[in-house]
Amino acid sequence: MSESKVEKYDDAERFLSEVPKFTTKNPLKETKGFYDFLQDEVDEKRLGKIVHVAGTNGKGSVCAFLNQIFLESGYHVGLFTSPHLITTRERFVIDGQMVSEESFVEAFNWLCTKINAYQAFHSDYIPTYFERLFFMGMYLFAKAGVTVTVLETGLGGRLDTTNVISNPVLCIITEIGLDHVKYLGDTIEQIAYEKAGIIKPKVPVVFLERKKEAFDVIAKKASECGSNCYTVSKKEYKINEIKKKCIDFSVASRYYDYGRIIINTSALYQVENAVLSIKACEALMRECGFRELHVTEGIRNMCWPGRMEEIIPNVYIDGAHNEDGIEAFVHSLKNTADLENFMLIFSVMQDKRYDKMIEQLCSLGKVTEFVLTHIPDERGAELNMLVKQFRDCTDKKVSLFEKIEDAVLYCLGKRSSSVRDIYIVGSLYLVGSVRKLLGKRNG
Repeated sequence: MSESKVEKYDDAERFLSEVPKFTTKNPLKETKGFYDFLQDEVDEKRLGKIVHVAGTNGKGSVCAFLNQIFLESGYHVGLFTSPHLITTRERFVIDGQMVSEESFVEAFNWLCTKINAYQAFHSDYIPTYFERLFFMGMYLFAKAGVTVTVLETGLGGRLDTTNVISNPVLCIITEIGLDHVKYLGDTIEQIAYEKAGIIKPKVPVVFLERKKEAFDVIAKKASECGSNCYTVSKKEYKINEIKKKCIDFSVASRYYDYGRIIINTSALYQVENAVLSIKACEALMRECGFRELHVTEGIRNMCWPGRMEEIIPNVYIDGAHNEDGIEAFVHSLKNTADLENFMLIFSVMQDKRYDKMIEQLCSLGKVTEFVLTHIPDERGAELNMLVKQFRDCTDKKVSLFEKIEDAVLYCLGKRSSSVRDIYIVGSLYLVGSVRKLLGKRNG
């Protein structure tokens, strides 16, 4: 695969989209070898203090909370997350703004030059899609001279590309669930072991107590590494009030008085992610040399696209794309005090356990109609299979549309005084497509 520089952003994005056809995941040792080759320009000292975040669900949200808290506190922050919803540039955010097309192209061309130089001595090494984005992100952050880097893992942890970093100041592990079992293992313990692989010796770690089988694995790894543990359990926070557009909650802390905290979403699962972020801030202030962080302001002002996001009035999109994600989505709606009747658009990838996801969605009493659509990808679940599952689980009306745009326009046209709300859930591809569609209509 030849590496050639480009002049335009679209050409860079097009080239990157072709990469998976030419390479497979590299052993971490080989990825580390190329990462070390880049150290003149991607020295970790130029990435500031690195916070490394892994998990099955919630890791992107925790990164977003921390990013906003750091910004509110006056830090110069680089945020690396995945996947993107509309444009690849979303993965690289500096001080709250995704990088420009010009900066993206510059990083792409820099990496192209480095790959060509490295392959003169290591001809078999071809970086994967995710590796390229990681290296580009670290180059952009190093060039910007960030003081903090918030780094989200990709698929796993132990063997994840991002785990080539050697000196994070803090590791965070969010909720562990059964997803990507083909790559990470088919039990909670196996997946927790992979995620816990980001823990480094003597580096503090923050994680959940919710699932004992995950907790035990992570705690054991932390103990082996001599890492101080900061755990989060349900007894450490209290939900005061849940509305359609915000949640009021409180946190128990031995060190800080936060008072009542407001999070601007109805997604109940975001409270747990916010508390993880708060606990992470306590660890950073106690052990990692951070000055006082503006926690409550950061929690209140955080906005994470595609997570129970009101994209236009009364239309909400949520990237719940696995069983645990859908369970959290359903739990949020069932506990929202001012929830009204609504229509629900759903689609999903065929490699997910969508039968279980559908069972949970059909337990929502205020859905008036399920609207199914197809994700235009070879991994998209077939409409006829989705329809069968829904009709086996519910007597409510089930409509289907091959095109996502048609499903959305149908629901928008069907709204009435008694059914104003639309919720769209089931796949990040679906959420991204709807966000792009309605963003244009709204603009």
